[in-house]
Amino acid sequence: IMKNVLNEYIDKVFDQLVADTQEFISIESALDEETAEIMAPFGKGIQKALEYILEKADFMGFSTKNLDGYAGYAQLGDTGDLVAILAHVDVVPAVGDWVVPPYSAQIIDGKLYGRGSVDDKGPAIACLYAMKAIKECNLPFTKRARLLLGTDEETLARGIYYYLDRDETPACGFSPDAEFPIIHAEKGTIRFQYNLPPADSDILVVDAGTRLNVVPDYAFAKLHGITEEQVISCANDLTLKARISTQKDGDDINIEVFGVASHASYPEGGINAVQNLFLLLKNLYPKPNSALKKSIHALADVLKVETNGLSAGLFCTDEVSGELTLNTAILKIDKENHFCKFDIRYPVTHDGEELLKKLELLATECFANYKLIQHKPPLYVEKDRPFIKELQKAYEESTGEPANCISIGGGTYCRYVKNTVSFGPVFPGQKELAHQSNEYISLDDLRKIAKIYAQAIYNLIK
Repeated sequence: IMKNVLNEYIDKVFDQLVADTQEFISIESALDEETAEIMAPFGKGIQKALEYILEKADFMGFSTKNLDGYAGYAQLGDTGDLVAILAHVDVVPAVGDWVVPPYSAQIIDGKLYGRGSVDDKGPAIACLYAMKAIKECNLPFTKRARLLLGTDEETLARGIYYYLDRDETPACGFSPDAEFPIIHAEKGTIRFQYNLPPADSDILVVDAGTRLNVVPDYAFAKLHGITEEQVISCANDLTLKARISTQKDGDDINIEVFGVASHASYPEGGINAVQNLFLLLKNLYPKPNSALKKSIHALADVLKVETNGLSAGLFCTDEVSGELTLNTAILKIDKENHFCKFDIRYPVTHDGEELLKKLELLATECFANYKLIQHKPPLYVEKDRPFIKELQKAYEESTGEPANCISIGGGTYCRYVKNTVSFGPVFPGQKELAHQSNEYISLDDLRKIAKIYAQAIYNLIK
């Protein structure tokens, strides 16, 4: 009966839920440090997105709080244990070719397109409406539900740290920021940088990649003393998966490498433009006559076009979470900047410290200096916790499918908050659209997840 009441309520307000999601998506909220100020530590766009959803929540009658623009929350109930729903209002930049402008939030063939539609604005609004359903249907409950909104999930998670330092730690909860059924294990993340030798008289500029958590789909290089014919012949010899194009530029030549973007936790779903470029450069300069070329040779040899760190001696795997993944994410080479940044996701039962030591040794082999950017240890919550059982019940009753516990390479807020797991919004077998161009959520799925979340939140607080 509870389930029917909640489902009927979601159906009744669904048009408004969609309209709010569209408005929310239309706020461009990627990190923008240039417009950062008091109450907007990560820029104006993120501030606007946080204020937008808190105003909606306030209007719906929830108690809300804005923690100096670093995080915010909307809460249902005022006594009992705290159950958290961990969502975020920031998005990754919208690069690549889109069928519609990425912030236009247009609906085509029952799909709501837009950056953030699935990661994580659609799910955040769905959870807000799920809480509203429980409130408006006057269902009895004994605990508190708090929709906790971070602002910097896509980069360094500074928002959630800020919250945890200053406010209440939840007893349990979930994050609508990955996949169904239930993700109880998330690989550890290591992000690091190799500082390389500077540009030389042949390799003048290299520029590729924008974000650590995205497989780069484009790389640019300006070379001196190489002909277009040489590039084409080298590319043909290598049978690269990436597409190469060249253009003469006076005495120099510009090379563009086109790969396919993917999320860094699923690098095998993309084609890495940087790794392809390393192979091309190694072949163009078979006899390395500078520090930079030696470094490029070494990197081409240890990276190849692999995504599991095999040739680099980093490969490891386990039953719970599978193989290590390695993404060569950002490469910049000119006179001032000369570095390469990487993102590794390692299995939950493996020792991150051991990997860090290997990366330092590998740097020396690659004529580079190692610098650690970030190390996030893995998440692992045992399957038999009572709150997991409640989520399983909600999912199984709503979908008729088994709610198995699975593991992913992506990192959500769950790894910072004990006793939390990822729960949706992507259904099993669906294509992963987060961080891709043409990200969308289907209206059917948006309706479905709102109903699942209403049932799940109610199960956790009743």
